[in-house]
Amino acid sequence: MLITLDGIPVAYDLVPAHTDERVAADEIVDQLTNADVWADKGFLGEQWQQDVRATTANRIWTAKRHNQPANPVGFDRLLGSICERIEGTFHELQNTGRNVEHLLAKTVDGLVTRIASKVTHLVMKAVLWARFGIDVLTFTVINDA
Repeated sequence: MLITLDGIPVAYDLVPAHTDERVAADEIVDQLTNADVWADKGFLGEQWQQDVRATTANRIWTAKRHNQPANPVGFDRLLGSICERIEGTFHELQNTGRNVEHLLAKTVDGLVTRIASKVTHLVMKAVLWARFGIDVLTFTVINDA
């Protein structure tokens, strides 16, 4: 899933478990040009990152493993902060409404529809909060936007 720094999902792809995240990301990253993509260690791979940069001008930023050259000072803390936002978005997507693992879909189309509905809910919630200051959980206006 590709999200903004504000936690708003922009694009996502459903793939089977145990799929290389980079294969799924190719479909999404190919739609961007000249962007900074902050990712976890699932997106390590110097050759893959270079290929993405060569074809799309996108830069993939990841933490390094202990046996790799270190990132600049402070980078890992910044990346950790961004990854916390990403994990927060996933947590909210997973735990708002019916849990994703218990959607009870009987077909792939049913699963896709339910996932799209959950993502749409998350986007609408974030937009209403950011643009109008509306908290959809309490139906209150937080600020005068």
